[in-house]
Amino acid sequence: MFEKLLLDIKNKNHKLILLYRFHILIIFVNILAITMDFYNAKYNNALVELFTVFFLIINLIYLRKYFNLIKSSYIFIFIVSFSLFTLIYINHFATMSIVFVLLLPLTIVLFVKLRASIIITLIMFTTMAILLYIEHLNNPNNPLIQNSQALFNLAYTAGIIYLFAIFYHFLILKTFDELDASDHQKELLLKEVHHRVKNNLNVIASIIGLQGANLSGKEKEQLLKSKSRIESIAIVHEMLYKHEDFESIEFESYMKRLSQLLLSMYSTNKKIDVSIKSDTKNMPLDVMVQLGIMMNELLTNSIKYAFENEEGHINIELSHQNSMYKFIYFDNGTGSKEPQKLLKSKSLGIKLISLTAKQLKGSLKISSPKGLKYEIEFKS
Repeated sequence: MFEKLLLDIKNKNHKLILLYRFHILIIFVNILAITMDFYNAKYNNALVELFTVFFLIINLIYLRKYFNLIKSSYIFIFIVSFSLFTLIYINHFATMSIVFVLLLPLTIVLFVKLRASIIITLIMFTTMAILLYIEHLNNPNNPLIQNSQALFNLAYTAGIIYLFAIFYHFLILKTFDELDASDHQKELLLKEVHHRVKNNLNVIASIIGLQGANLSGKEKEQLLKSKSRIESIAIVHEMLYKHEDFESIEFESYMKRLSQLLLSMYSTNKKIDVSIKSDTKNMPLDVMVQLGIMMNELLTNSIKYAFENEEGHINIELSHQNSMYKFIYFDNGTGSKEPQKLLKSKSLGIKLISLTAKQLKGSLKISSPKGLKYEIEFKS
């Protein structure tokens, strides 16, 4: 579960992903520290750490929602720095927080520009010096204050770590640039692949359409159905290469495109209204291909056979609850007296609907409440 939480963010900015995971890590470390401090009766420390967790979670939510790297970085640095200096002050420098303050510049240079990181680090070291002076005034017998060699080692270590941080900054910057370039190249290749697949499918659909133009009756009808099945898959690839996300498709946009295609192909003078509703914006590519094949059959059957008059309504819904998706297709047409017997039909369309439901590892239910209703439930 913890690994899933660390990886559960989708964004092309590698720094943003790293900052997100830093949040999770620091929150986890502070939760452990709270437990230990409560056990050792260090309630002031636990309170500071509790507030740190609270504000980091707020910043984490902001980061997930808006993907604002710069603003979230500065908030993250401020929260962590303030927490560490507070712990150092209330513990009179007898705390491991000093080590984390020394290491914090390594984190800062990852997320902000070099000039900003230098200014922030100087502010931090100045704050540390001020706290040391206050401690000297309030508690001159503090062993750390009395030990000049320890103070020198502290300053020396801070300087060495920050010099390493500058080198680390340029090294990481180069790595991020290489990753961005690699991702951009892969993105272009994927777009080209999906573009070519879409074009090839459209060529096949066009050839079938030309063959159907010279036929009539059932032969022409079957060819048109095959053409629309191919085009339903082609739409998926077209939507993929036109958008940045290659793993998922927007459900409502796809269903709208597909319904418009089929209505223009079959309905001629019919006035059929299609309503699409979903509480899930995007669906995985493989799932959308299966739903597209299913929708092609359902819409075709409704447009051609469901409505005796020239008007009708089709309702398409997708809901997500308790790790299950529920897909509902309903038309207000003539329906069927024995809807469950449709599952045993030898029609290729019904077979394709049943097969796609099985491939989604879902269950298919058909009913006829003032029309024909298909319900498919499958796991997310």
